[in-house]
Amino acid sequence: MLLLEARHIEKSYGDRVIFRAEKLEVQNGDRIGIVGPNGAGKTTLLNILSGELEADSGTLSTYAAAAIIRQLELADEAGTSSKGRQKWGVSLVHGSMSGGEHVRLKIAAALEPKAPLLFADEPTSHLDLSGIRQLEDSLRSYPGAVLLISHDRELLDTICTRIWEVEHGIVIEYKGNYTAYRQQKEQKKEREWTEYEAYQKEKKRLIQAVIDKKQHAKGMKDAPKRMSTSEAKLHKMQAQGKREKVEQSAKALESRLAQLEEKERPKELARVQFDLHQEGEYRGRSAIQCNQVNVQAGSRSLFTDLTFRVQRGQKVALIGANGSGKSTLLSMIAQKAEGIAMSPGIRLGYFNQSLSILDLEQSILQNVKKDSRYPESTIRTALARLLFPGEAVHKLVSSLSGGERVKVALAKVFFGDYHVLLLDEPTNYLDIPTQEELELLLADFPGAILFATHDRKLMHGLADAVLSFDEPQPVLFQGAYQEYLDGKKRKKTRDDRAEQILLLETKLTDLVSRLSIPTLTATDKETLEKEYKETLTDLQMWRRPGQ
Repeated sequence: MLLLEARHIEKSYGDRVIFRAEKLEVQNGDRIGIVGPNGAGKTTLLNILSGELEADSGTLSTYAAAAIIRQLELADEAGTSSKGRQKWGVSLVHGSMSGGEHVRLKIAAALEPKAPLLFADEPTSHLDLSGIRQLEDSLRSYPGAVLLISHDRELLDTICTRIWEVEHGIVIEYKGNYTAYRQQKEQKKEREWTEYEAYQKEKKRLIQAVIDKKQHAKGMKDAPKRMSTSEAKLHKMQAQGKREKVEQSAKALESRLAQLEEKERPKELARVQFDLHQEGEYRGRSAIQCNQVNVQAGSRSLFTDLTFRVQRGQKVALIGANGSGKSTLLSMIAQKAEGIAMSPGIRLGYFNQSLSILDLEQSILQNVKKDSRYPESTIRTALARLLFPGEAVHKLVSSLSGGERVKVALAKVFFGDYHVLLLDEPTNYLDIPTQEELELLLADFPGAILFATHDRKLMHGLADAVLSFDEPQPVLFQGAYQEYLDGKKRKKTRDDRAEQILLLETKLTDLVSRLSIPTLTATDKETLEKEYKETLTDLQMWRRPGQ
């Protein structure tokens, strides 16, 4: 069933066209992810489709009621039932709600009416992993259609059936989830390279053919002197005809060359080359050791006797609920607090959301170059990958948006003279293209990295060890994030099996006790014996290996 359709919509601000979209449709059950760089017009498009904003031209027809999850605003908490608040773990206690609690409240309010159309603008902002997974479940089972803007690639993969890309002023639709969209983009780029190489080859062939034809025409000689006048005249006429044909052929080739459809070289950013030799500048195989570290938050213990070791070059993901101690631990390591030891000579780079390492009155390039031993060419290559190309590096940091400042602070940490990076939520406020470039930069970094994050794609792509603060006692798991998840799943299966066996054993004991009652009637005894046999069969099944 068609819920929404837009035709020939366009939106501009001043002389700048934000986007044009020829035809957009939303059917019941659709799960549409809206992606694109920051500033491309994603929120503007969502606001037009939801009726919050008018397009400059075109038509919008909506055939169903809609609900909206807007970006975080700390006002307007009303409109949610107590049942909806309880489901999302939120109470209306004014003055003490965190950003994550506000987001949960807004989500609960938008989901409760079950409107046929649901619009969501960055709904995972400020949510921890458990909140993100709960949102995924809610959106997956939502009875209507969902249109969402998100920088969470895992969320887009899990729920989306279509992707709308807003880029370079146009909206393009791709079938499938985010991974399918990326694959189609890569295939498109490969086609562009094939077409460009074919164009270059044909252009080169035509240019050489024109040169050869012209040289051939020029090289046609006059009649030899030994010829008679009549023979020379005939030869001249024949040569002239041949020369004209060759020249015409050359002109035809030139015409084909002029009409050849030009193909631009596909844009390709250079990879950053980090200095691998810096790893030899400190002694010891390990980079950081935590020995029985204890931390309290008021009367609550965040963690006790935390002990682990980070090896050279290791990439450790710190995961857990908001307030579980991830940021606290990174700050303690940066301050070299009691119980934390470093290898001699080690240098730490620390990124957190305060962005206090930036000088607002200096340019992007000046900020990153300061205290860096890398050449400017390498730094500019990295800044281009983070979407600061060419002269953009000379912008003052004070003129940048929040997301742009995050990118500059990250680049400053990357290119400082550091062996180990401590990163607290590095992908917050970054659009997906920048997240993907950041992931490549982090993967290429030769030193160790400890990063606190809720970004599951980053965990999957980068981590080779996991420290989870959701465990009763955090222990460093040696292995990739998927291996960690698989291990938790196996443990849950074992725990469920042990619990089921215990329940059946308890039931069996109770049945034996009841069967031993002397006054039991024949009918009751028969019923209990039947139940005993069934319980015994179930218990034997659960005790079998592999169950």
